[in-house]
Amino acid sequence: MGPRVIPDGHYNDALGVNWKAIDWYNEFINALIDAGITPYVTLYHWDLPQGLLDPAAGKGGWYSVDNATGKPDGWILPEWKAYVDLCFRTFGDRVKTWITFNEAWTFTFLASGYGKAPNLPEYSNMSTWPWVAGHNVLLAHGNAVEIYRNKYQAVQKGRIGITNNCDWREPKTSNPEDVAAAERAVLFQLGWFTDPIFGKTGDYPEPMKKLYGDALPEFTEEQKKMLKGSADFFGLNHYGTGWVSYDPSKPGDDRSFGVVSHESLPRGESIWLYGAGWGLRKLLNWVKNRFNNPEVILTEGGWSMAADTPEGGARDEGRVGYYANYTSEVLKAINEDGCNVTGYFAWSLMDNFEWERGYQERFGVTYTDYMLGPDPLASGTYSSQQPTAGKQVRSRKDSSCWLEAVWRDNSLLDVKGPTFTGCVSSSVFNGNFRDSSLPMCNRMVKVNNDGITGTITCGIDCLSDACYGIHAAKFSGGTIVAEIRTSRDLNGANHSTGYWNNVTGSIDWGGGATWKRSLAMAILV
Repeated sequence: MGPRVIPDGHYNDALGVNWKAIDWYNEFINALIDAGITPYVTLYHWDLPQGLLDPAAGKGGWYSVDNATGKPDGWILPEWKAYVDLCFRTFGDRVKTWITFNEAWTFTFLASGYGKAPNLPEYSNMSTWPWVAGHNVLLAHGNAVEIYRNKYQAVQKGRIGITNNCDWREPKTSNPEDVAAAERAVLFQLGWFTDPIFGKTGDYPEPMKKLYGDALPEFTEEQKKMLKGSADFFGLNHYGTGWVSYDPSKPGDDRSFGVVSHESLPRGESIWLYGAGWGLRKLLNWVKNRFNNPEVILTEGGWSMAADTPEGGARDEGRVGYYANYTSEVLKAINEDGCNVTGYFAWSLMDNFEWERGYQERFGVTYTDYMLGPDPLASGTYSSQQPTAGKQVRSRKDSSCWLEAVWRDNSLLDVKGPTFTGCVSSSVFNGNFRDSSLPMCNRMVKVNNDGITGTITCGIDCLSDACYGIHAAKFSGGTIVAEIRTSRDLNGANHSTGYWNNVTGSIDWGGGATWKRSLAMAILV
C-alpha cells in the first residue's frame, strides 16, 4: 500500500495522500467482502517510498542511524505512524486482520548484500546494516500495534500481528555441534524478529546477543515493554528445508557457523526452494515449544514450476504434491502435536511478479499468459521478456482445483486417488446456457475435438445482447476465453474470461455474469 497511498512517504508535504489510491483500495476491499472473501491486509511488503530512502539526500529509511553514535535512530517512525494511522481509520471498519510487516528478514538481511530490494551499495555491509534496519523495523511494528490497540481495536474489533519467514534447518548429523548450528540458524533468522515480540523479555535472543556483541543494537526498557506481546497472532511464511552442518571456519553472514546443503531434497524451479513437508511440521513445533504455543497463521507457502503454455502450466503435479504434503504435515502438527495453527495461505493466487526474478518463475495456482515481449522502459537481462499489453489470459491449474476441493470438503484429498483427477476437462463447456439477467437469450458453447478451440453462438433471440452472433472461443481445462463484441468496444471484439463452477454447473465470467446450463435444444442464428 505504502507508495500508492503516500507516494513520496511524507504525509504532510505537497503530495501527501493519494486519494485516488484510497478510493481504489476502498473499492477493492468492498469487492472482496461482497465476494465472500475476508481481507487480510499487510501494511508493508518491501516497497518503501523513495522519498524516505535516498542516501544522497541523507534519507536512510530503515537504515537510518544517528550520525554521532551510529545507532538506529528511528528517523522514519513519524511518517510510518502517520501512514498506518491513516490505514486503520480509513479501512479498519472492514479490515479485521492487520499484518504490519511481511518478511522483515528478507528486506533487511537479504537486502543488505544479497541482491534483494533496495540493494543499495551504501547499505551492503552485512556486518552492520541488517541489524540496524531490523531494529528500526521492530520499533515500527511496536509503534503500529500501539496505535491500533490504543485508538482503534476496541471499536473496530480487529487484530494485528506480524509475519516472519523461515525455512527449516535440520542438523545434517546427530553430532551435537551440527544440532547446535541448526538451532542457531533458525534462531538467528526467525528468533531475531520473534523473540522481542513473543518471548519473555521483549529482547533479542541471548545467543544472538552474545555472538553479535556491539553489532546488535540495544532496546531501552520502555521499548522492550512496548514490543513484548505486540502481536495477536504469529504470522509465518515457510517454503523449504535444508541440512545444516557446523563449520568453525565459516561463521556466515548470520554468524550461526552453519553450512546449509540440500542433498536428496526435491527442488522447485527456484534455486533456493527445496521441499520437505516434515520440515514445516518441525518448524511449527519449534514455534510451539519456544513461545508457549501461540496462534499461528501460515501466511505464505508455495512451489515454483516452469511453464510456457496454459495447457502445460495446468498440469502442475509437483505443486499439487507440495500442497498435499505440506498441509498433511500441518494437520499432523495440529492433531498429533497440539500446535495451534488456524490458517494457511497458498502463494500464490496467480503467476505474478517475483521480485528480482521478475516474471521468469511461476508460483501461481493460476497460469498467467504474460504475452512476453520487449518493454522499452525495462532494462537488464529480461528487458525483452516483459508482459505486454493485451489479452493476458489466466487459466486454472490442477493445484487450484485441488485446493478448492480441500476447502469445499474440509478434508485432505489423495492426489493419486479417485477423489481427485485434476481440473475439469474443457468438454464440460459443451452445451446450452442462459444468463439469469437475460432469461430468453440462449447461448450455445461448442468445444472442438482439440479441446482448445471452439465457438459461442447467441441466436436471434439475443439481438439486444452484446453476445449476439458467433464468436471464437479458446479453452484450457475449466477456463474459457471468448471474443465477444460489446458496446464498450466499438472497434472490435473484447475478450472475456470465464471459469467453470463445478458446484452450480455454470460459467462464472470475470465481469460478473453467470451462465447457467439450460435444456434448450436449438439456437436460431
